[in-house]
Amino acid sequence: MTFLNPFVLFGLAAAAIPVLLHLLNLRKLRTLDFSSVRFLKELQKTSIRRVRFRQILLLVIRTLLVAAIVLAFSRPALRGSAAVFSRRGASSTTVIIVDDSPSMTVHDARGTAFARAAQAAARVADIAGEGDRLYLVPLSELRPGSVVPGPRPAAAARDALSRMAPTDISVPLGAALRALRPLLAASTDANREVIFVSDGQATQLGAGRPGADSTEATVAGSRIYLCFSPPERRENTAVAGGEILTRIVTLRRPVRVRARLVNTGDESVRETIASVYCDGARVAQQTAALPPHAGAQPVFSFTARRRGLLAGNVQIEDDAFNADNTWYYVLDVPVNIAVLLTGPDEGATRLASLALTLGGDSLLAGNITASATTNARLPAGDLSRFDVILMCGPGGLTAEGAARVAGFVRGGGGLIFFPGNDMPPALPALFTALGIPAPAGSPAAPGAGSFLSFAHVDVDHPLFEGMFDTEKRKPQVASPRITKAMPLAAGARGLGVITLSNGGTFLGDYAPGTGRALVFAVEAGNDWSDFPVNGLFVPLLHRGVVYAGSRAATAAAPAPGEPLTFTVRLRTFTDRDTYTILQPDGNTRKVVPEFQPSAGTAHFSGGTAMTAGVYRLTRDARGGGEPARDMAAAAVNIAPAESDLRTATESDIAAFCAREGIPPAAVSTVAPDRAAEAVREGRFGVELWKGCVALAALLALAEMAVGRAPASRDEAPAEGAV
Repeated sequence: MTFLNPFVLFGLAAAAIPVLLHLLNLRKLRTLDFSSVRFLKELQKTSIRRVRFRQILLLVIRTLLVAAIVLAFSRPALRGSAAVFSRRGASSTTVIIVDDSPSMTVHDARGTAFARAAQAAARVADIAGEGDRLYLVPLSELRPGSVVPGPRPAAAARDALSRMAPTDISVPLGAALRALRPLLAASTDANREVIFVSDGQATQLGAGRPGADSTEATVAGSRIYLCFSPPERRENTAVAGGEILTRIVTLRRPVRVRARLVNTGDESVRETIASVYCDGARVAQQTAALPPHAGAQPVFSFTARRRGLLAGNVQIEDDAFNADNTWYYVLDVPVNIAVLLTGPDEGATRLASLALTLGGDSLLAGNITASATTNARLPAGDLSRFDVILMCGPGGLTAEGAARVAGFVRGGGGLIFFPGNDMPPALPALFTALGIPAPAGSPAAPGAGSFLSFAHVDVDHPLFEGMFDTEKRKPQVASPRITKAMPLAAGARGLGVITLSNGGTFLGDYAPGTGRALVFAVEAGNDWSDFPVNGLFVPLLHRGVVYAGSRAATAAAPAPGEPLTFTVRLRTFTDRDTYTILQPDGNTRKVVPEFQPSAGTAHFSGGTAMTAGVYRLTRDARGGGEPARDMAAAAVNIAPAESDLRTATESDIAAFCAREGIPPAAVSTVAPDRAAEAVREGRFGVELWKGCVALAALLALAEMAVGRAPASRDEAPAEGAV
């Protein structure tokens, strides 16, 4: 027997109250003088015994009455076989979690892991009785912040199982149990049980995943049943990830993509064919050998065939687990980059404007659109029409203009900055807002007759990608003669691309917010250095514009089951423009932008990314024949941990319990064909509180009957009475 509310048992101390009252009501014997004792002799000893018996009977009834009431509130229950005499068991809150993660699509001679899990879940659902609360929940619906579906009858649960299918969403079991914690804590049923039917992946229990939440994953008194049906073989090869190595993607230059191929099985894979697709066409292919529990990272090279947002993927041959055979990516080949040249006056931007119009090493060959203004006009200008601001000297920059530029960059825009002779008070505020260390003093010359030069050039930086042949020998970069430089430091959040011989930074790369800022230590003219006539100036300026103005990541890449959002810079828009998100499965979703005037951007919320693939945000076709236009794209891929098909061991389960704060005794591992039987045996078979209430009612009636029964004629008064 077990008590579901054991702390109420302290109330049994109240059973002593009738005993205390009985003792307090006993009066001490007194000696009285009578004129005659003939009446006392008439009292029979049997009458005195009858009175005493009645008092003791009332004492026992009252004591048992208090005890029965306390026991009813403590909810005694019998477990399992101890309750076979009962026709109906105690009520239960049963939560069946069906693993619908990608690994459940693994198939063998017995079918898919999901089909076996659904059969086990159906058998457990069939034991639900009247008064039980049965919850059937796919694992994918127990993401943080999700709402647990309500209870359903067993027949409805079977119907839901028939319509359930695997998804691309991965949710660790610990996170799922924490999502169920409020439901289990609110339950007043005798049995609170969670049955997890799965393929038993070790990574599902947290192995190889980020650290768990510090919140305990379950409620005291709940039981967890792990019902695992692993695949017969765990051999698997996968594309577990990749990387776009080319940071500045252009139409006529090679694009380099690195894929991460893994073999999580125990046998070697001699030859795996990996193909790269871009914009619907296969553009590269390689073969790789994969040792057991190891991998390879082949690098593919191809050329983009058009400008715009291009969707692609790296794919290997089919096997028993196809969901992890593809890795998706997005390329942004700039169609046009709008540059706003600004400075103290129109003449300050002359050399930079000339450099952008040269053919030379231009990566875009005429796809740069340049406009000019002055710093004083920045507060009133429409910065949202531009991708990059090229500031050739901060003279005339106001506090309002600095705030506009900072918001533009933090919202995803690009900034290329050259200092000047006039360093206004608004400049430190601009640098601080962008996370750039403010110049430590005024621009200074190295001394009469001397000059500064380059000390180190990071030729591996994206700005120099493809400019030098780094495989044969270390490139030599010709340094300009620098006679004056702004004291510039990379700081904790910046990168010194080029450093100077005095220890300062010539070119710093910073990433404030979602934008990019490139800061030079010399002006864009000939007064401080001969950099504008150096052979590095034109290609570095072109590459800087592309680097700062490109949508490098296109959008934050969520995992399946996470929110899908886009933040884009709308150069032109009207109130009649409409926007659509095209999903990988072909479905569409209309979205409405949330404008952020301070940053000149628009934010789009696209709901939840449910499947792996490429999601596109498009502006719908306008009237007058203007076609639809891609605004942004995001590649969504399944969790790499899904590729590891290793089955959880006892040590993995013990580590999971320790990490999630679950008592090991509360967790049981059961075979799928014994899941229903194990749950039935582990339950509290019957609650006895109703019997305790009935007993208390009978005792109350008995107390009333005995206490109010009239005394017989031959009964004597209580002992000690006059």
